Amino acid sequence: MKAAARNLLSSLTEAFAFSSDPEKAAPMAKYMKNKFVYLGLPQPVRKALSKDFLKAARQLEASEILSMADHLWKKKEREYQYVAIELLLAARKQWDETFGQRFLEMVTEKSWWDSVDFIAVRLIGAYYAGGAVPAVMYEWLQSENSWQNRTALIFQLLYKEKTDLRFLQKAIHQLKHKNEFFIQKAIGWALRQQHRVNPVWVEAVVEREGLKGLAKREALKHA
Repeated sequence: MKAAARNLLSSLTEAFAFSSDPEKAAPMAKYMKNKFVYLGLPQPVRKALSKDFLKAARQLEASEILSMADHLWKKKEREYQYVAIELLLAARKQWDETFGQRFLEMVTEKSWWDSVDFIAVRLIGAYYAGGAVPAVMYEWLQSENSWQNRTALIFQLLYKEKTDLRFLQKAIHQLKHKNEFFIQKAIGWALRQQHRVNPVWVEAVVEREGLKGLAKREALKHA
């Protein structure tokens, strides 16, 4: 990693350490089921502290950006993982196949809904927007990993009228029998978003697939 990148990371780390708040860290960790350690930086504070970092870091070479993101991702405090994925989004103009592959890998690293949903929708979804559903999403429908399943269900969340409805229904049909909160929630979430532009199709899918409980409630929330 070059000096410019190291200096930016050092400045960010110092700012985060200075503003850390143990009293806030504990409830933040509890909210995430104590799966991660927190510095105690609420989102508005974190974003304010990382604004200049992101502005400068996204101007670096693609390889440096990926290296910085990996460095942040490996740190134990959860706030750094948030900055890592925000950096990857900020560097969108530099995305190439290496970025796309990294996005896929991150789904199963330090996985929880707060990171997976951002990666699935804002990174993977944006990376594949405008093209055919990638083969990896069909593979993830067969996966035993629920985070890969969830990503396949929601990566099209912002596509609206451009959503591949055939794939979405296939995903729902394939995964509806998984009695897991994050899968049922994702099915409902994907359908709820699509209901905004195609309510008749969504209501037909709910009926045809026999959706119940959480998935159905979420899907028809705005019906």
